[in-house]
Amino acid sequence: MEIPLKVGRLDSRRWKYVTAQGYWQSTSENKDKQLLSPIAVKISCDGGEKICREADATVEFGTILSPALIEYEISTWSDTSIVADDTDEGACGIGHRLANDFKSNSVTVTDYPKKIDTGKLCKAFQEANSYAMHGGQLMLYPPAKWDPLAKPEGKK
Repeated sequence: MEIPLKVGRLDSRRWKYVTAQGYWQSTSENKDKQLLSPIAVKISCDGGEKICREADATVEFGTILSPALIEYEISTWSDTSIVADDTDEGACGIGHRLANDFKSNSVTVTDYPKKIDTGKLCKAFQEANSYAMHGGQLMLYPPAKWDPLAKPEGKK
C-alpha cells in the first residue's frame, strides 16, 4: 500500500539525523531492470557518525523473508541533500550510492559497476540501475502461514 514518502529530519547544532521508510521500486520501465523480489526498507542517517544504515527485508522465492543491513559512508551532508556510498563492492565490483534529496523529499539508491566483468555471474550488473523509495508498506498475499509454536521441520 503506497502512501506519500515522509523523510524525517532533525538538524540542529548538536544532532543531525534523518530517517525514511517504505519500499524500493525501480526507476526504469525496462522489464530487465526490475527488482527480483519486493524489498521493504528503513534508512537512518547519523551525521555525527557519518553513516547511513539501510535495514531491509526481502521476500525471496515468494516464501523466504531475508533481512539485511547495509552501511553507507556519508560523503556529503548539506542543507539540501545527503550522498553516501557503500564500500562493499561484492564479487562483481558493484558500487551503491544512496541519495536523499530534502527539497524533493526523495530517497534513491543507484547500483553501478566499478569494474568491468563480463563473466556469467556479473554480466547482468554492468549497467547502472536506480531505485526510488516509495512510502508505505508491502502486503504479501496470500499471507505467510505463521505458527510461533510449530517445531522446525526435522525437529521433534
